[in-house]
Amino acid sequence: MTRPYHRLGIIMALALSLSSSAFAGGLFSTDGVSNWQGGYVGAHGGIGLGTAGSLTTGGTLYGVHGGMNIQSGSFVGGLEGEFDSSQVKNSSTSESFTQSWMASGRGRGGYAFGNNLAYGTFGLGISGTNYTNVNSTDAIKYGIVYGAGLETFVMPNVTLRGEFIHYDLAASNYLANGSSVSLDTKSNLLRFGISYKF
Repeated sequence: MTRPYHRLGIIMALALSLSSSAFAGGLFSTDGVSNWQGGYVGAHGGIGLGTAGSLTTGGTLYGVHGGMNIQSGSFVGGLEGEFDSSQVKNSSTSESFTQSWMASGRGRGGYAFGNNLAYGTFGLGISGTNYTNVNSTDAIKYGIVYGAGLETFVMPNVTLRGEFIHYDLAASNYLANGSSVSLDTKSNLLRFGISYKF
């Protein structure tokens, strides 16, 4: 009878063999860097810290992303979209500000080396916000988004990423205790994610 650890060894060896074959078959392009060409979808989460006018905001967020890459040798470019559900907010006894969601469409470009892709990104962002100070006002804010990150293949079609993203959103007017207040919004996001490449 085959002992359990013998079976485990056979399973592990088979898995490693299949993984090696998959990597050799599709992960690397002819110049020795990973193949980033094509579409991908994924999920991410992290924290956000920022300001809304003179208020300090902070909290967690999570969301989904997807995009398309084109590749020429070690140079990779493409487009990416994302949507985050957010708890980035400020709360006090007198006033509160909340970003309930954020979304962006961005260009992305970078340099591939080995299994890794270092990239920068820039585009347009939008966020749903609420400000409460006696009165409660909802506003959708628009602005620019930029950042940088590092992504790496951990399996033939699976990547992990870490990135810094900055939202710089234009000022909006909110009703506050019978008068109007203008607040611009800046958010710094540190996110970690996983993606599946088609």
